Parts: sequence; C-alpha cells; structure tokens
Amino acid sequence: MRRAALILAGVLAAASSCRMDRMITDTGYRGTWRRANDRNESIVAITDAGGRWRFRWIKRSFDHKFRVDCDWMGHCEERLNGAVIATYTIVTRYDEGKLYTDTVEERVSPVKVTARYTDVMEVRDGGRTLWNFTTDRDGQHFDGDERPNRTFDKIADGVADPPRSAAVAG
Repeated sequence: MRRAALILAGVLAAASSCRMDRMITDTGYRGTWRRANDRNESIVAITDAGGRWRFRWIKRSFDHKFRVDCDWMGHCEERLNGAVIATYTIVTRYDEGKLYTDTVEERVSPVKVTARYTDVMEVRDGGRTLWNFTTDRDGQHFDGDERPNRTFDKIADGVADPPRSAAVAG
C-alpha cells in the first residue's frame, strides 16, 4: 500500500504543478477524484480491470495522525496514531448504468461495531465531479435529497498504480 500511496502522491504533485484541468476529460467513472478540507483529504480512484470495476480509497489527515488505506480488492485499514481502529471491505458493482459500492465497516476502537452501507456514484459537470450518495445504511433506506452525499473533484483521467487484470480476475 505504501507504493500506491507514493505513486498517488506523485499524481497529486503533478496535478498541482501543471494545468491538468486541460487534460481532464469525461471518462465516465474512470479516473482519480479528490475532496479536502482544512484537516484531511480523501482520494478515490476508479477503474475497470479483469472485467470488473475497481474502487480504491485513500484518506489522510494533514497532521499525519489519521489515515485510511485501501487496495484494489476492497480491503481497507483505518489507523489513528498507527493503531488500527477499523477495517472495511468494499465491493464494487455496476448495475443498470450506475456504479455502487457495498461496504462493511468493522470498527474495533473505541468500541466494536459493524456498519453496512451502500453508496451510488454519479459523474456530473462534464466528467469533472463525482457525486457519492449513500442509499442504504444499516437497514435504513434514503431517497432523493434525503441521501447523505459528498462530492469529489476530478484530478486525473487515469489512476496511479492500476490493478493488473490477472491479479484481480475472479
């Protein structure tokens, strides 16, 4: 996961040092997306490999105390001050023209709890914005404007360290 993080850092550095917005096109769900605030940043990379859609999420606090690292197979670890406080399993599926993620979150600290949720993604603004809507959370369903949502800005048409088809098939 460190190699992927280093490659992703290179993509981010390139995006900030040159006019990548001219290179961004509407590639549908494929690409790298970012959202940030004054405390942290969240990066989502989406691609298809081996006949399946792949989704990788990386989140970092700017003070380096908090991080989430996921691989292309949907296995994730959330760490606070180096200690694992949660794991995630994310399954990506494409259904009726939309990309979904089904997530199981196993929180181990400060209390053990399991959460399940489903998100659906929509690409808008000519391929520049990825909207992520939560449609289901622990048995509760959300419709329309009631769906919790977040947006990500596209930073690259491609992804850093893409999965190898042979390694992810099956």
